[in-house]
Amino acid sequence: MSKKILITGATGSVGGLTIKSILAKNKDVTLRALVRNPDKASGLKDLGIELVQGDFENQDSLNKAAEGMDAVFSLTIANPDADKQGIAITAAAKHAGVKHLVRNSAIGAAADAPTENGKLHFATDEDIKASGLTYTIFRPHFFMQNLFYAVQTIKDQANMYWGMGDGKLGLVDVRDIADSYAEVLVNGGHENKIYTPTGPESISFYDMAKVISAGLGKPVTYVPVTPDAVYDSLKAMGVDDFSARLMKQYSIAYGDNWGNFVNDDVQTVTGHKSRSFRQFFDEVMINAFK
Repeated sequence: MSKKILITGATGSVGGLTIKSILAKNKDVTLRALVRNPDKASGLKDLGIELVQGDFENQDSLNKAAEGMDAVFSLTIANPDADKQGIAITAAAKHAGVKHLVRNSAIGAAADAPTENGKLHFATDEDIKASGLTYTIFRPHFFMQNLFYAVQTIKDQANMYWGMGDGKLGLVDVRDIADSYAEVLVNGGHENKIYTPTGPESISFYDMAKVISAGLGKPVTYVPVTPDAVYDSLKAMGVDDFSARLMKQYSIAYGDNWGNFVNDDVQTVTGHKSRSFRQFFDEVMINAFK
């Protein structure tokens, strides 16, 4: 009997890679995606994925999307209402009697997290733990794919600007996170566990610049800027205050080596080792420069 899985956040990079990993792992699944606008998700429909229109503010639409599902993948983007949205997904999963909820949370989620995002996700995580549902919560490290934000300045100036100072990070390839989600959604296990997927090494942005330089065959320089400058720059670009403030908070935390750790969580869940930043650059990021 085909396993039925609901994917939220299906049109984003994490959700999209999770779907790709699920389909590569096991064709005997039925996937349903919650989308705001089905017309903008035609690519998912082409993959044979059932589209259900709804949003996190409409509990009835969430409940309908979760009906008949064996597992639910819960993902909300960083925003001031992320806690309420995540709690609504959990309520829908519980209402539908879903067997397993897999949650995309945030690194360092805690009541005293150094970022608003961490505090909001912690509220969702605590609600999940109290729901009575079987769950697996993932709190992934800084995404390697975030380096795509630096592609244009690397092209134009051979520089990349970040506010993390000398801090080192055990950053992780989103492909490894997606593989972890796919494994649990399809095959189960890891019940009531919390994981913090990382890459295989903790490196600084200076180290990342060296990898990019070697890959491009030309010098690329990491130029550290202050967290205040990060905030001001993002605001000048038209980014909303919550997101700009969040990047400032993460810049301060990572600059203080808050993210200087690695673990084997990816291998524990997927059976394969996490990908290095060099592997990510050679296989993924290099394409942005072609």
